[in-house]
Amino acid sequence: LGHANYRATYTVAAQARAAGTPVRLSDAPPKCDACILGKQTRTPVPKVREGERSRERGAIFFVDPAGNQCTRSASGNIAPLDIVDDFSSYGWTFPVASKAQCAPILRKFIIAR
Repeated sequence: LGHANYRATYTVAAQARAAGTPVRLSDAPPKCDACILGKQTRTPVPKVREGERSRERGAIFFVDPAGNQCTRSASGNIAPLDIVDDFSSYGWTFPVASKAQCAPILRKFIIAR
């Protein structure tokens, strides 16, 4: 939801002070670390590929064992394991109960290929 900006906060505080509520207007409102982090931007994904693409299917895989998600699936899994083939850009997603269970699934995936 966020916070009101400083001008709105000052206006409300000045009105409360005028109504007789003791308010110190000399201090600026404290900075919120979560708001500062939320306003930061990250660098975009480059549009131009760096390096050579794989020359055969299954030679190089990109693996992303994402962290625990907020909601648990109906089968009790809470983390996804994403695998992308560099040659075809085909992707697979395996639901896992925790990041600790990613290694056996990845091992089975590589052996099956």
